[in-house]
Formats: sequence, C-alpha cells, structure tokens
Amino acid sequence: MADMTGSNVDAKTVLGNKVSGKVAHLLAAIEKEPVPDRLMQLALELQKALNEKLDQPARD
Repeated sequence: MADMTGSNVDAKTVLGNKVSGKVAHLLAAIEKEPVPDRLMQLALELQKALNEKLDQPARD
C-alpha cells in the first residue's frame, strides 16, 4: 500500500474539496433547469412503481 504522507493527504483533501464544490455548483445549476413534462411524468411513474415494489412482501 502507498504511504500516506501529510502533504499527500492534504493534497487529496484539497482536491476533494474542489471536486465537491464543483459538483455542488453543477447540481445547483441543474436544479434551476426546467423539467420537461414527459420526463417528469416518467419520473413519477418510476417512483410509483418503486414504491409499489417496496410495499410488496418479499418472495422466498
């Protein structure tokens, strides 16, 4: 296994923070985008189907 030096850990932490910040920025931008009606309908159908599946008793 690679030896984790202090500077290596710090560099990974900085990179992780930068990536997290970029992801958060992109998610915020995506949330502002309008959702087409058909996509929303499909998402609701999927959610309903998943909820129905979770409500069914497990089969042996």
